[in-house]
Amino acid sequence: MIRGRNSATSADEQPHIGNYRLLKTIGKGNFAKVKLARHILTGKEVAVKIIDKTQLNSSSLQKLFREVRIMKVLNHPNIVKLFEVIETEKTLYLVMEYASGGEVFDYLVAHGRMKEKEARAKFRQIVSAVQYCHQKFIVHRDLKAENLLLDADMNIKIADFGFSNEFTFGNKLDTFCGSPPYAAPELFQGKKYDGPEVDVWSLGVILYTLVSGSLPFDGQNLKELRERVLRGKYRIPFYMSTDCENLLKKFLILNPSKRGTLEQIMKDRWMNVGHEDDELKPYVEPLPDYKDPRRTELMVSMGYTREEIQDSLVGQRYNEVMATYLLLGYKSSELEGDTITLKPRPSADLTNSSAPSPSHKVQRSVSANPKQRRFSDQAGPAIPTSNSYSKKTQSNNAENKRPEEDRESGRKASSTAKVPASPLPGLERKKTTPTPSTNSVLSTSTNRSRNSPLLERASLGQASIQNGKDSTAPQRVPVASPSAHNISSSGGAPDRTNFPRGVSSRSTFHAGQLRQVRDQQNLPYGVTPASPSGHSQGRRGASGSIFSKFTSKFVRRPHVVGSGGNDKEKEEFREAKPRSLRFTWSMKTTSSMEPNEMMREIRKVLDANSCQSELHEKYMLLCMHGTPGHEDFVQWEMEVCKLPRLSLNGVRFKRISGTSMAFKNIASKIANELKL
Repeated sequence: MIRGRNSATSADEQPHIGNYRLLKTIGKGNFAKVKLARHILTGKEVAVKIIDKTQLNSSSLQKLFREVRIMKVLNHPNIVKLFEVIETEKTLYLVMEYASGGEVFDYLVAHGRMKEKEARAKFRQIVSAVQYCHQKFIVHRDLKAENLLLDADMNIKIADFGFSNEFTFGNKLDTFCGSPPYAAPELFQGKKYDGPEVDVWSLGVILYTLVSGSLPFDGQNLKELRERVLRGKYRIPFYMSTDCENLLKKFLILNPSKRGTLEQIMKDRWMNVGHEDDELKPYVEPLPDYKDPRRTELMVSMGYTREEIQDSLVGQRYNEVMATYLLLGYKSSELEGDTITLKPRPSADLTNSSAPSPSHKVQRSVSANPKQRRFSDQAGPAIPTSNSYSKKTQSNNAENKRPEEDRESGRKASSTAKVPASPLPGLERKKTTPTPSTNSVLSTSTNRSRNSPLLERASLGQASIQNGKDSTAPQRVPVASPSAHNISSSGGAPDRTNFPRGVSSRSTFHAGQLRQVRDQQNLPYGVTPASPSGHSQGRRGASGSIFSKFTSKFVRRPHVVGSGGNDKEKEEFREAKPRSLRFTWSMKTTSSMEPNEMMREIRKVLDANSCQSELHEKYMLLCMHGTPGHEDFVQWEMEVCKLPRLSLNGVRFKRISGTSMAFKNIASKIANELKL
C-alpha cells in the first residue's frame, strides 16, 4: 500500500511526502531545504522544496504566496515547472521539475567560457524565457548564472522566482533586489523602475559572463562594484566577436529608457547567426492539452476518475491529480515502452487534500576575469523602448507551438533552444543523472592570484540586494538543481577559477542586509543571512544545527557493509556495480582500474589528507574535511562511476556544503594525489 499524502515514513523506512519518496537532500538553507524525490506512481524524479512556515513572518509568507502564484502561471520550456503544492499547518512543499544538469554557474566553473555558438544556443533560450515572463507582466529581478539551470539535455531552465513580481507600466517598482554584480545601475541609485529594464541589464551581464567566463563589473567591495556599474564601462575580451560586442551595448546602457526591449533584441544579428531561417520570436504558449487520452487512461488505471482529472486540470489545482497528469507527460518518450512503471493511487482514507499555497527560493552567483581586451563604454546604440509586453504575443514560430507533453519534458526547447554538441572533445554530457548536487567544481590553477581576481575578495557579500518594503523575503535555499561536475585538475579544465560561490559577493540580498554581509562569510554553503525581520537571531543556531546534523553522520561508528541488514541486502550490496552515468570528468580522475581498487585508492588518499569518510553505497563515499563551523569545513560525495560507452571508470565529486574555495582546495589536492 502506498503511503498517504502526509505520511512521514513507509514500511521500508524511506521518508515520503504525499506521492513522493524522498531520496536525498540537494540543498539546504535556514528555513527550507530541497530534496530529490521520486514520484511513486510514475517513477519520475522531481525536486521538492520544503519550507518551514513557522520560521517566516507575515511579510515573508506574503512573498512566498506571491512566488507560488507566479510559478503557477508560467509555462515555458525553459522555466522550471511547478507540479504540485502540498501545504500543512507548519510546512509547505513545492514539487518542481528536477534539472539534473546543474547550474550554468557550475558549468562555467568547470569549463570556463563558452564558445559563442554554444553561448548563443543557451542565451536564445534565456531570452525567450525572460521575454515570455515580460509578456505576462512578470519581472524576475534576480537573473544570474546560478539561477540558470540545465536539464538532462543541457537546455536552460530558469529558476528561483523568489524576488519576482508583477508589473504594470506607469506603476513603478521600488524594491532594490538582485545579486550586486548583475544589478542595474538604477537599483544602486535607489531609483524606481518599471521592471523589464532591470532584467534586460542582468541579461547583458549574463551574456558577457557566458562568452568571457567572467563578470563585466566587479570590485573588492560593494562600494567599488557600485562605482564600476555606475560608470558603465567594461572591457571587451579580444576574442569576443564584433556582433556580440554590439549586442552587449544594447543591454548594458546606463539610461534604462534607452535599453532595448527583448522583442528588439530577439531580432539582433548575433542572436540569429546560424538561425537565419529560424529567427528568435516571442514564445507563443500553446493551449493546454488536458484531454490527452493516453495519460487519462493511464490515470484511470491508477484509480483516478475522469471527472476529478478534468476538475484538477481545468481548475489548475496543482494537487496530486494534476501533478500525476503533468508528470506522465514530462518525458513523453517513456510512455512508448516498458520503461515506465505505474502504480495505483493512494487509497482515499490515507490521503488528505493538499491546498495550493506559496513557495520559496533558491541559488547563488558568479565572478570574473578577462585577458587582453579593448575598452567599451556603455554608450552603445540607443534603442527606443516600446511597451510591447502584450498578454498574448502572437507569433508564427511553429517550433514554439508544441504539445504539452513535449513542453513539460526535458526536451530541446524550440527555436529558442537548439543546443550544440559539447564544446570539449570527448566530454560526455549528462543525460540522466540520478545523483544531484548543488555544487560547483573548480579547476586547479597555478596562477590563481592573477587569473582569479575575485577569489581573494570575499568582501562583496554573497547576497542579492533588496531594499525598502520588500526586505523580509524568506531565506534562499541552494538550487533545486543538481550538478555532478568532476574535479578538473590543471590539465583538465580551464586554468582559472573565476566563480567563487562561498564569498559574500555572490548571492541575493536586501539593502537592509548589507550590514550583515560580513557575518555571512562564516556560514556554510547554502545558509544565507536571515532577513532583517527579526529572524536574524536564529541564524547561527540554524547553521549550527546543520553542522551538527552533518557531523553526526561522521562521528558515529564507521559504516559497516550490510550492518543491521538481512542476508539479501548484504548480497545485493556485494553484487552492486558502479552506476553508469554522464558527468563532467577529466582525464586525471578516469581509470581502467577495477572499481574496488579505485575505492581503495580513494580511501587511502582521503586518510592521507585527514578526511573523514563514510561508505554510503558500495561505490559512494560521504566525505568531510575541516572543522564544523569554520570556513575550511566542507563536505562532499565521491563516487566511482562507469563512463557511458567507454571502457573506463571515473570519480565523480559532488559538493554537499562548504565554500567553493574550501572545496576546490581539498578536492583538487585529492584529485592530484589519486594514482588511478
